[in-house]
Amino acid sequence: MGNCLSKIFRFYFIFIFNLVIAQQSIIFRFNADYDNGNPLQNNFITNNVDISTRVDEIEELARGHEDSWGYSSRKTAYFPNDSSSIISADSISQAFFGSHILSGEVWVKQFDNTGEVLSWITNNQNGIEIRFIEEGIILIHKLNGINYETVAEYPFELFEWYHINWFSKVFTDSIRVGLYINNRLMVNQIYNTETIGYTYYNSAVTIGDNNILPYSGMRGEVYSLNIKNYFFESQYNTAKIPFDGSPYFGIPNYHDYEVGSSIDNVDQRIFFNPTKVNDAVFVPYQNDDFIPQGVTNSFEDDQFDSQSSGMVYISLYNKTQSGVTGQKKSIIVELDPSDSYNVRRCFRLNGYLKNAHNGGIAFKNNKIYVASIYKIEAYEIPTYQNDSGKYVDLFSAPEDLYSVDCQSSFITYYSDTLWVGEYRTSVQSIPYLLGYPIDSSGTVLNGENPAIYMLPRRTQGVAWRYIEGKNYLYISQSNGGNNYGKIYRCLVSGLSEVNEPVIDTVFNIPSGAEDLSFNQDGDLLTVSESGAKYFHESWSIFYPFYYSIPDSIINQISNGNLDVTLNQHSPINDYEIKVYPNPTNKTLNITYRLDYWSGWKAKTNYMDLNIYNILGELVFKERKEKNDKTLITHQIDTSEFSTGPYIITLFLNGEFIVSNYFINLK
Repeated sequence: MGNCLSKIFRFYFIFIFNLVIAQQSIIFRFNADYDNGNPLQNNFITNNVDISTRVDEIEELARGHEDSWGYSSRKTAYFPNDSSSIISADSISQAFFGSHILSGEVWVKQFDNTGEVLSWITNNQNGIEIRFIEEGIILIHKLNGINYETVAEYPFELFEWYHINWFSKVFTDSIRVGLYINNRLMVNQIYNTETIGYTYYNSAVTIGDNNILPYSGMRGEVYSLNIKNYFFESQYNTAKIPFDGSPYFGIPNYHDYEVGSSIDNVDQRIFFNPTKVNDAVFVPYQNDDFIPQGVTNSFEDDQFDSQSSGMVYISLYNKTQSGVTGQKKSIIVELDPSDSYNVRRCFRLNGYLKNAHNGGIAFKNNKIYVASIYKIEAYEIPTYQNDSGKYVDLFSAPEDLYSVDCQSSFITYYSDTLWVGEYRTSVQSIPYLLGYPIDSSGTVLNGENPAIYMLPRRTQGVAWRYIEGKNYLYISQSNGGNNYGKIYRCLVSGLSEVNEPVIDTVFNIPSGAEDLSFNQDGDLLTVSESGAKYFHESWSIFYPFYYSIPDSIINQISNGNLDVTLNQHSPINDYEIKVYPNPTNKTLNITYRLDYWSGWKAKTNYMDLNIYNILGELVFKERKEKNDKTLITHQIDTSEFSTGPYIITLFLNGEFIVSNYFINLK
């Protein structure tokens, strides 16, 4: 009988463990912007803490008053002394048997070098503690009365905002503890432990002073803090935060879900990029109803001083979640790569294109060239001084506005030429890329006949590169919210006015990528609009970054990779693949339509459907032979698949055609 009860007891806690882990939820959240009682956060009790709207001095022009630019302001919790605290109204309980994970985040500004930040301790046996120390910050995970301490040495500056992301992964006989500071992994330590059995956490969460512990609380401000029972390995952890001054400092604040919900928490929505990237940075000002479009950098100008510190520039236009545009003027944001891509300046446009879509931008002679609605407009970038304001209005003269003979959806500079192109859908006229000469003073010679090349439909941006004596054009193409985007590489000899480009390489990237630009290292820069508030309910793919693809990848030709596909002398075609439900946990339906499937002329005609996991390992393969149907359906049992994202690819007669993704939840 006792043995039977023991088995039942063990089964019960394994069930609880699996249930908790499967939830993958935020178990505690405090956000100063939310009122007490809001289901997005836990109820709490304050002790000598003031929660009010606060605007940093550098943000005053954008957010500080009625005559400001009208950007969002945020509340913060102000801890004036070392006895101030916020305590959850109820105990936060979690039960595990064996392995489990805890993690969390803090957005904090400290006034002193020391002080307790977070404590969640159960009877001095199990829990988490985080506090500032003179050397940096310490994370303690207490298990069965034993402290597992990890110290991240870091030169925190007082009165500056920081994002701290921590995790603790408990295994049966070890524990791995880590700390990220501003999305840089500072420490990652493994400790051996006694065999971990049943672990119970049951205590109130305290922010600031905990009178049970021997350390005083922090002095400073807290914007937001959470605790999770999972740690999602994704670009979310390492992407830099531009600190644009908005709520969540660049991380979209409109993806919070109720505490305890496992539905689409923001970090779990970050989809992985099958093509290797260098730096990834959260797109700034997405919380202020802006949608990113164009990207350029100082080194797009081939005469820019190579010894200088170059900047990255992103253009954004205003669009509310309901679809209304133009309520705020379009902006160009200057990111400083030498300062972790923090926003150095934000420029507001006041010329002819002040409210335009501004799908592309180019850099030459310290001017930003903006393209939209059959126009190119030049804006001079003012010289930066140490006391330069963060928010600057830009103006243009009448002679800085040029008419061009195409829709001007995007623009780039290359070899004394401004290349302006068109985005067109399948029901619109043929899109073209036009090259207009530009003289040494920056004047666009739009009266001369431009070079003309046909483009594929849905082109979002282009960039040129000179490699081993040959000119190549790179083309960014969007395929809609749930389908992968593409970057096509084309030799200039494969371009013409009457035919679509001939491509030799295709790079798969998450949907939403826009304009392109090369930097001084040959890395290809792009920016995704998928994180914008306007799209957040309609797109499953969520990759809200400015990011760069390294030179060693973007110029590598390979047909043995998931991310790169060799397509010598293949034209660009339109295909579609749909997957549902997504996410799934048992059965996945895959449908695709290929209009030329039934008319394919090859002697052997077959379609391979491959599924890869996040490591690029093939986990499923199915082949369909030639038939007369253009709409093909697959139904796949995913019940044995692990939790995580997967890529679906289609190959027709061994040639890559299209890809999509899904997330499996168990």
